[in-house]
Amino acid sequence: ADSRHTGFFVPLSDVPENLREFVRNENTSEIFGPYQEDGSFRIAKLIEAADRPDSVHARHILLAPNQMRTLAQTKTAADSLIRLIKSGSKFEVLAMTNSDDQGSAQIGGDLGWFREGMMVTPFNNACFTAKKGEIVTAETNFGIHIIEVLERSKNTRKYNIGVVDRKIIPSSTTNQAVYSEASQFAGTNNTYNKFNSAVAERGLNKLMANDVSPRQKTLPGLENPRNLIISLFSAKEGEIVLDNNQQAVFEIGDNYVVAFCTRVQEEGIAPVSAVENEIRYSLIRDKKAEIISEEFRKNKQEGTTLYDIASSMGLNVQEATDINFRSYSVPGIGTEPALVAAASAARQGIVSGPVKGNNGVFMFYVNSVTTSEGQDLSQIQDNLMASFQMRGGYEAYEALRKGAQIVDKRYRFY
Repeated sequence: ADSRHTGFFVPLSDVPENLREFVRNENTSEIFGPYQEDGSFRIAKLIEAADRPDSVHARHILLAPNQMRTLAQTKTAADSLIRLIKSGSKFEVLAMTNSDDQGSAQIGGDLGWFREGMMVTPFNNACFTAKKGEIVTAETNFGIHIIEVLERSKNTRKYNIGVVDRKIIPSSTTNQAVYSEASQFAGTNNTYNKFNSAVAERGLNKLMANDVSPRQKTLPGLENPRNLIISLFSAKEGEIVLDNNQQAVFEIGDNYVVAFCTRVQEEGIAPVSAVENEIRYSLIRDKKAEIISEEFRKNKQEGTTLYDIASSMGLNVQEATDINFRSYSVPGIGTEPALVAAASAARQGIVSGPVKGNNGVFMFYVNSVTTSEGQDLSQIQDNLMASFQMRGGYEAYEALRKGAQIVDKRYRFY
């Protein structure tokens, strides 16, 4: 198995949904599966069903082996402490003076309440099988634990389920076959038109990445595609992207990728064709804002309230508090500097607007205005001066860097 069996018991509510009916039958001789889950093939078997507490309250004394004490000597020391406890010595006092768990020693070894699965397996099993008040021991990677269960919650039906899993990974034969297929695909479809036609015909997954920058490290849908990005900036517009070995297939995570450079944006002002979608969106947005603003104006008449306007247009009225000129956003709406500025300058008690913002067009009504008290300008001056001084070193370095006229082309190598 690729995963280790913990041996923990779990209630039915924590059993994966596809296993619940199988587990509920409590048949320990049957095998469930194989089934596919989380990138693995699995088979499951009910090892045991038992009534166990949901959680326990316990305390412990940890004795850890060290250079001065072997494991055998540690076990002997634990036996001595158990005899002291059974003869009447106080557990909490012995924990304070002997436990190597410094986190709990100072509170008498108390671990509080914990559910099954929160502790390492041997410790967990000792706690959840012991009776209230029983002294038990458990050996873990930390050492020897002397445990007393102080309280147990009500028993509930719980299940110990064994699962054998193997991750679904391609074999070398599969890898070679898929790589060969990808290489053949790249060789046959070596123009962007052929590439698009082949993708459509074969129903392949075509991803698009716009405005890729030289130092970018991520691309949508790909894991660590930096090598592809480096190679992209050596390709010409309309060409297939080749790596340093002039190969057109990139191995990225679990994928073989064939990529084309569809557009090159040179430094400077972008051509209209490159930004036409953004311009179209901006123009449509502005036109929509004009139409909404005009509709607001038609409904804004003398004596009309904000609620009247909202009702006639099928809108809702929201309230926002503590807006001031230093704000950059409006609660419940988002970043709206134009609305903040208009509200800060508006008169109280009248319907104002419309105001075109980032997220919509707004009408608003100022309910109340609180005048701020005069501020200590000397403190503001000191803060600004400190800020400028901190920026001084950075700004000086930036001026030197720009003046040197160095072209940074490290992106071509890593």
